[in-house]
Amino acid sequence: MRHIARSLVFGIALLGATASAQNVDPRLDKLDPRTRSAVVAIIDSARAMNLPTAPLIDKALEGAAKKARGEMIVFAVRTYAVQLGQARTALGMSSSETELVGGAQAIRAGIRVQQLERLRKVRPNVQIAAALTVVSDLVAREVPLDTAVSVVADLVRAAATDDQLHRVRADIETDILAGRPPAVAAITHADALQQTLAAATPPNGAGSQGALPSPSGTNRVDPGTGLKPPAQAVGNVAAPAKPPVQRKRP
Repeated sequence: MRHIARSLVFGIALLGATASAQNVDPRLDKLDPRTRSAVVAIIDSARAMNLPTAPLIDKALEGAAKKARGEMIVFAVRTYAVQLGQARTALGMSSSETELVGGAQAIRAGIRVQQLERLRKVRPNVQIAAALTVVSDLVAREVPLDTAVSVVADLVRAAATDDQLHRVRADIETDILAGRPPAVAAITHADALQQTLAAATPPNGAGSQGALPSPSGTNRVDPGTGLKPPAQAVGNVAAPAKPPVQRKRP
């Protein structure tokens, strides 16, 4: 990961003296010429690396709004670009912009790149931008790093929705503000949500579309008729009646 960071910094510095005047957001004119030139160079470098540039522009404008010194603005934008690159390496080339922004936020919160990779591997084909934001917020609330990553990874694995993740974060924060230890609050609410998700999932796929009836019988109701299926429909086929025996007369 250090090699990646060094490469990003080198790429940014390489373009520092030759900032492109093309596709420059006019809002950056708020910056002094020297700061603007350096920020544009960073943005050009990020664009060449297929990193999102809108967050970098927003970071520069945020610094300008706060009347930050030019060198501090440049440092903040350059650091953000490096974090976006690290996030993409951890989360994959196909990651969305919101995921990369969430990953960069997590890195700023102190979450290691290897832990981001762990979150991605839990469900590789699912958007985890909300999960990344939640784990960063938990760390900001002094939930231990490993605990925050573990509980969020478990909830992603259990298919918690974005809304559920945000609600459980709010519940955890409420408990922490009330004086509960951060780790205890995180584990308690995460476990409660996992139990809710598990209870909502039919065991062994029962009741799911395409499920076949059990050979030992079923209590399911036919949605078309509102009746339970007859016994022979589930394997309990009654034996056919024997024909009456014809007795011969003496």
